[in-house]
Amino acid sequence: MKSQEIADLRKKIDEIDKQILELVKRRTEIAKEIAEIKQKKNLPLTDTARELEIIARAKETAKNLGIDSSFAESLIRLLIAHSWEKERERLEPPEVWRILEKKFKDYPAQFKVVRLMLRYGLRVNENGEICCGPMKVPAVQIAKEVGVDRRVVEQVAERILSDDMLRKIFSALEPVAYLRGAAKAMGMGVLEIIPEDATRPGIVRDVAEKIAKFGVSIRQVVADDPKLTPQPKLTIITDQPLRAEVLEALRELPYIRSVIIY
Repeated sequence: MKSQEIADLRKKIDEIDKQILELVKRRTEIAKEIAEIKQKKNLPLTDTARELEIIARAKETAKNLGIDSSFAESLIRLLIAHSWEKERERLEPPEVWRILEKKFKDYPAQFKVVRLMLRYGLRVNENGEICCGPMKVPAVQIAKEVGVDRRVVEQVAERILSDDMLRKIFSALEPVAYLRGAAKAMGMGVLEIIPEDATRPGIVRDVAEKIAKFGVSIRQVVADDPKLTPQPKLTIITDQPLRAEVLEALRELPYIRSVIIY
């Protein structure tokens, strides 16, 4: 009986999760519409005052609902960051993406494969095979993941080898042992930072200094390339879960747009 009660409650949670994701999707779509209007009227893409207003309202609402306001703030900051990323991806694609979009403008299915390869660090060897490090990745597996025909994957490999610039990029990519997903199981902490300007020198140094003041060691740092990512993030894996005090200290840095602890 108890097991059935738990199962019924979990079904309710699953339904709520679905509704949350549907709302996030709708929120993102509206944010894109706003971004397009801003572009037409030559208005700045970001509105700091508006974002602070949203965060303050969320914290107040959370307080009234009996929810931790710090959690609400992190959640809203994450939503804002996600919306901002999609806006920039649509209106201000990074330099490398603009080049790739131009080269694959007549081949949208192939471009999907290219995006996957960059995301996972997949390379093309001299035989036209797609590899993850030294291991070959079957074209059919990549095709299934992207949702295209296997032949599209093979065509991408051929196109890359026939283009000097593409070959230089995609023959040298390497995968990275990214600890973010496993950090919790390993007793580590995960910190995600979104700066106002990812090209600004000294971001990693300043963040590391702040973290060190709390006696926390850094195990891994992964920084997105501004030329590849619409909204570059700095992800830091620490030797222990981070306290809220660390979060507040990092938010004191004036050039930090968003800080989230997972």
